[in-house]
Amino acid sequence: MRQSTAPAPEAAEQDPPDIETMRATAHRALALAAPPTATDLILLIGQLRGQVELMVTEVEPLATQHAATMTGALAAVCVGEARRKLAAGADIRPLASARLAYARRLARVLFALCGHHANLGGASS
Repeated sequence: MRQSTAPAPEAAEQDPPDIETMRATAHRALALAAPPTATDLILLIGQLRGQVELMVTEVEPLATQHAATMTGALAAVCVGEARRKLAAGADIRPLASARLAYARRLARVLFALCGHHANLGGASS
């Protein structure tokens, strides 16, 4: 079997998270007075879940790096809370009100993660 002698591709640089868009998504979820259509609510929850997952991967290393500070410790607690909220998604009832409440919980933790990202010196767009 022939081995390749080509150099391994370098790790692609990752763009910083779009904090402004994430905050706008969270604000939209918190501003809803009544549940939107089922499809729109499912899409909103999907967006929020994806953004929370991304911010967990962004904030967790920063929290670890600053673990000896109160700011780092608080960020680590927020990461844990975000993970619990993501895991709880499988247990939400199909009722629109329950889904809307879940979307709002995700939105609040997303706002918190964005704040911790900024406080810990994360790059922003």
